[in-house]
Amino acid sequence: MERLNYQHLYYFWAVAKMGSIKNACSMLGLAQPTISGQLAVFEKSIGNKVFRREGRKLVLTEKGLLAFSYADEIFSIGDELSTWLKGENAERRLKLRIGVCNALDTLVVRRLLTPLLSMPQSPKLVCFDSNAERSLSELRPLTYDLAFLNTPPASVRHGFSSQLLAALDMSIFGAPNLVAAYRDGFPRSLHYAPVILPTSNTILRQSLDRWFHSHGLKPQVRAEIEDNSLLKSIAATGEGLIFAPSVIRREMRERYGLDFVAEIEGVQERVFAVANHRNPAVAAMIRSMSSW
Repeated sequence: MERLNYQHLYYFWAVAKMGSIKNACSMLGLAQPTISGQLAVFEKSIGNKVFRREGRKLVLTEKGLLAFSYADEIFSIGDELSTWLKGENAERRLKLRIGVCNALDTLVVRRLLTPLLSMPQSPKLVCFDSNAERSLSELRPLTYDLAFLNTPPASVRHGFSSQLLAALDMSIFGAPNLVAAYRDGFPRSLHYAPVILPTSNTILRQSLDRWFHSHGLKPQVRAEIEDNSLLKSIAATGEGLIFAPSVIRREMRERYGLDFVAEIEGVQERVFAVANHRNPAVAAMIRSMSSW
């Protein structure tokens, strides 16, 4: 097998990192024909296209995503080695790329990540916000080492594992002016109560709709918001009650000034982890989350 030309790989990495050949030329101090030519040679040598054109933009192909993942790690390690050889302090840290489903509560995700950040020699975390489908598709070409999802994957490929990390009970929260009005007489007090809900495409919303129906409740839906941070911020203005995992009750009060109303029986938010065990940092992270 022909050895990989790391100079060609570096030019490819620079273009992918900078987002265009023009920007890569500025970074490297080279002419555009030089970069374009070396990129063409690189694609020919590996027998695959690493970019495709979408209008005037260069977009990484699936092979390109995989190649960039490896190249980014290679040149990051190279920078560390260069620093160490010059006699400067260089901390060798594993990198862990994490895809986070944007339907999951960010305060819950923070709790998942905190134990890992506090570990001795903790890996460097690179987190991406994504929907569940994209998290899984990008885990396949190894763009991510780990994905947090709100739904279990239909199938798991060889070299990957899936596990349920948590099944979190849900509670109702609201600004103090609303809590006083709707805490008494729960759950009937929620009939026609102002609420802010996640969008209908989320699993949590579907569970809440079933819960409302089972209790004969028809709340006033003031807004439907996919981004849970925005949802909390609007709730903090007193516009409506919201639903969030009970485990973050303290954070809801401290960060958003939202008080606890009541816990909802039969509604949970589940958190799944899909992991690629190629990265040794993944096993450490899974162990750090075993207390959930």
